Amino acid sequence: MKEIKKGKLLISTPNILGDLYFNRSIIILTEVKNEEVVGFILNKQLEYSLNDLYDSVTINNIKIHSGGPVNQDNLYFIHNKPNLIHNSLNFYKDLHWGGNFENVIKLINKNELDNGCIKFFSGYTGWTFEQLTDEIENDSWIIVDNKENIEFNIDTSKLWGDYMKEMSSEFRIWCNAPENPQSN
Repeated sequence: MKEIKKGKLLISTPNILGDLYFNRSIIILTEVKNEEVVGFILNKQLEYSLNDLYDSVTINNIKIHSGGPVNQDNLYFIHNKPNLIHNSLNFYKDLHWGGNFENVIKLINKNELDNGCIKFFSGYTGWTFEQLTDEIENDSWIIVDNKENIEFNIDTSKLWGDYMKEMSSEFRIWCNAPENPQSN
């Protein structure tokens, strides 16, 4: 089993088909401690944007993603602009988590931040270290290296299938399958 580390990606396997949050999910790990692992689902865009939540946001195309089932009433973000967003935590290469939210809103309104450098999440994913290890050993997740860095401004609707194409033949068959197998 590959090591569970910050910056690694968890790819859900077909073994968790039908799970509301984790079916066809790709999660980036942002915090790994002996007692806790935290991450965000990268490929589950929601139907609303940041200005639907905050009237002070004047730009209407900043996307919100479902980060996971924990604390969905809270908004989180990762970004690659630590020089603009102060008080953020580096978790992998040039990827950072959090920072001064009021400053982020100002930068978005001034068109200095966009979907190409920041990703917002409603909620997050979380496990105890032992729980995630058990789920990986039970083939619910595959750990993969984050090739370089995540790309922020890409269409994530086919991302899970793209990763399945790179897996062993037992997973490759799933790359073009419909999300709901009964739709086939």
